Amino acid sequence: MEQMAAAMGMSVQEYQLGIGARTRMEKSLDDMRLSGGDAARGVTVERDANTPAKHLVINVTEDGKALGKDGLEKELIAALKDSNVEASKGRGQAQQEMMAYIGEEMKKMG
Repeated sequence: MEQMAAAMGMSVQEYQLGIGARTRMEKSLDDMRLSGGDAARGVTVERDANTPAKHLVINVTEDGKALGKDGLEKELIAALKDSNVEASKGRGQAQQEMMAYIGEEMKKMG
């Protein structure tokens, strides 16, 4: 660990903080559940904030199936795009939280 920290020009304590912050952010991204689509149109998507998603659930109801191949394809693409926008916002929020955590911990280090 000392070698890795030295290679990055950091103290071991700073290196450990960085690893801890990254781990917290990864967990935050994994735990987020974001959605897209329109249940009234018969297609919804639930995903985490990772890119690519580790958690992805696509729900198609009978209403969605009734749209036919082209209609269903259009709604599915729209739902995936919606969920991707939400995931992007979630990643931004997680990054801000990580930076705030690092800032607070750096103050404690002195």
